[in-house]
Amino acid sequence: MLALLQGEWLKIRRQKVLYLVLSGLFVLTLVHGIFQAFQQPADPIPESWQPALQSELARLQEKQPELNPGTLMYEVNRDKILLYQYQLEHQIPPNNSQSAWKFLSSNKMLLTISGLYLITMSAYIVASEYQQGTVKFLFLKPVSRVSVMIAKWLMICLLLLITVGFFIIVSFLTGLVLFGNSGPAETLVVVGDEVIVQNVAFATLRYYFFSVLGIGVLCAGAFTLACVIRSVAVVTAISLFLYYSGELVTRLLAARFDVAKYLLFAHTDLNMYFEGRAFAEGMSIQFSLTILSIYLLFFAAVVWRSVYRKDVPLS
Repeated sequence: MLALLQGEWLKIRRQKVLYLVLSGLFVLTLVHGIFQAFQQPADPIPESWQPALQSELARLQEKQPELNPGTLMYEVNRDKILLYQYQLEHQIPPNNSQSAWKFLSSNKMLLTISGLYLITMSAYIVASEYQQGTVKFLFLKPVSRVSVMIAKWLMICLLLLITVGFFIIVSFLTGLVLFGNSGPAETLVVVGDEVIVQNVAFATLRYYFFSVLGIGVLCAGAFTLACVIRSVAVVTAISLFLYYSGELVTRLLAARFDVAKYLLFAHTDLNMYFEGRAFAEGMSIQFSLTILSIYLLFFAAVVWRSVYRKDVPLS
């Protein structure tokens, strides 16, 4: 197994795409940090902040009936209304000051770059072997075919840890250098129909943990598709389309059909149980973990079946 992993790592190093992705994450994080440093307000929040917040709340409440339930804009608008109402009721002024943890949280949008690379690699690492005909040499080695696929999957998991770990460290250090760590220790988060106070460091790390879990599940789906379709271009196109639109389509379906809660993309973001709201009534984190486990078992069964098909080219 170790020799198989070393072989997969040599293939990754030879392509040098990983280094381009890490460099891109570093540069974009630095640019984002510098931009936020220049945008940071120099003046403190005025004592009479309530009228401005009440005016913004009234504008959002007037706009809410015009939005379609189930859409992303509807959800965002509703969460802002709940947040502003809570701040006014408890006399909590807006806090726009930055810190290393807040910057790490605001920089999470760049995590999609890691997802793009990892899903592409999940498709490429398998489908390319079939397209180039090198799969017959792998399957003729004195190891089982399943061991070959396990080594490839472990390499995807290693790439996931490398890219996300690098991204978190670079983002936190950039925030630490530019903003320090003297910002607020707590943040307001909308969960369902209520607003709760959470530790900003815990909330940020929890977000990244569940994001890694979600990306890993989507990589498993792309990996499985590659074992079945065996075309790099087709699998990559399908996987990336689902990566960027699957959750949105599922959210629209969940607004009309209760069965949508059994779809994979209704459970790939477990942060919804700690920030925001679930796709449908009756969903819980235990339910989502069960559904994800079922899908992963299904993916494993499909991969096992595909590598033992009679049409695998061994000659």
